[in-house]
Amino acid sequence: MNADSRALLTPYVTNLDRPVFVLRNLPEEVVAVLFAYYSRSRDDLRSNLLKLIQDRDLDMAGAVLPADEDEAALAQAKEKARQFHEKWVVGYGHASVAEHAVAHVAVEDVSILVSKAIEDHRLASYTEKSTRFVVFERGRCYRPAEEELSPALREEYDAAVDRLFATYEDTYEKLMPQVVARLEAEADPSMFQSETGFRAACRAQACDLLRYLLPAATRTNVGLTANARALEHMVTKLLSHPLAEARAVGAAIQREAQQVIPTLIKYAARNDYREQTPQAIAGLARKLLPQAPSLTARGQEFRSQCTSGGPVRLVEYPADAEERLAAAILYEQSALPWERVREWVAALPQGERERVIDEYLKRRGKWDAPLRCLEHLSYTYEILVDFGAYRDIQRHRMCTQTDQPLTVAHGFEMPTRLAEYGFAAPFETAMERAAAAYRKLAEQDPHVAQYVVPLAFRKRLLITWNLREIHHFVTLRSQRQGHFSYRRIAHEVWHELGRVHPFLARFIEPDTKDYELARSG
Repeated sequence: MNADSRALLTPYVTNLDRPVFVLRNLPEEVVAVLFAYYSRSRDDLRSNLLKLIQDRDLDMAGAVLPADEDEAALAQAKEKARQFHEKWVVGYGHASVAEHAVAHVAVEDVSILVSKAIEDHRLASYTEKSTRFVVFERGRCYRPAEEELSPALREEYDAAVDRLFATYEDTYEKLMPQVVARLEAEADPSMFQSETGFRAACRAQACDLLRYLLPAATRTNVGLTANARALEHMVTKLLSHPLAEARAVGAAIQREAQQVIPTLIKYAARNDYREQTPQAIAGLARKLLPQAPSLTARGQEFRSQCTSGGPVRLVEYPADAEERLAAAILYEQSALPWERVREWVAALPQGERERVIDEYLKRRGKWDAPLRCLEHLSYTYEILVDFGAYRDIQRHRMCTQTDQPLTVAHGFEMPTRLAEYGFAAPFETAMERAAAAYRKLAEQDPHVAQYVVPLAFRKRLLITWNLREIHHFVTLRSQRQGHFSYRRIAHEVWHELGRVHPFLARFIEPDTKDYELARSG
């Protein structure tokens, strides 16, 4: 490679002569083209990149170049990438090419309700504004479009969210002095590095309690990173969503992302299958499940019924879990077919099967994820949890989640500490008023009615985890810094596993201590 070629390539790769390097300063769709060439070119990537630059064949629009680069030499940037993707991704269906192009999208002022629709996708990374660290501002709520609610119900909607925020603000002002006094009396001063740290811990303690009052209409911010293939799927889901806000957000994501990956998400659109199927199944559910409580039913009527047996129930699990796991572990180190390994392991004494599992797991360090054979065991849990904690649980996407709509049918959670501080009465009043508003709104549109439901109300969902992911969930969500609501869920998930498979549960080490001052650490 001569000096001129090296100079052309230098801005775009981290090195020119080693076999491992990183691409930089390139538009995302150009990166996708270059990686795609691996499958159909004999040349290495740097040679292909150099050829495209020298031929002025590559659209480099969007490249971040040093000031002295000749931008005129890169004038044909987007057209080459567009032609390639139109041919191979759209024309020939090679959608995997799109996985090499990545977009980083900021979605601000979206409702908490629709943020969950955005995050209902496995293959992306998300960071969301925390209800545990930030005091939310009154009036920062989503208001449905005029066509979504009648004028009278719009007044009901506005009054409902305003009352919740009024209670949120008023309780915060009265609660904070009590939290400060309690932490000053009970906490070890060495836990805090400064007065600022102490105040932050007090605010976090208060927010942990008060987030239950926030309505699902509360506006939040979400940062997401996804490859083009995943983003196209996400946009399609949003454009097919029953909520107008979700559809608008989907269109906005598509519009903005097309400035970075214009071709690869170009064809995301509303999908009849995704839009119409939930409606059809809802009709069948009403016909075939007449015993199910109405989504507009009064929450208190079903509170005892829905919470019987605890918030977590293990509803399906493999009866032969230890035998199957031991077989999977030994299979990896054998040349035998699966059926033969299962036969041999089935004939082993229980102690030998346990020894195999123990050898597989006993050397794990504190931060070591279990090896992958645990993924061959699946467990299905039904969880009834407040919507605030659901938001955190939903982020564990290495699983299959099926959730029911957000309603008031299952009652609400009352934080014990909030009651101890003397705020039980205004909290319950706020919940009762919100539930009444939900029922009125749900008569016109149960989808829109979800916006006025506070995070305190319970939501029911079905989650199927493999055993490896259960290790991750229980260990992470039981940690001291976790919110007390989902810490309880993590403990229950572990206890339910131990109820049916105590030997397997013993390899998970949750933090089961009761931290009164968990958020002050």
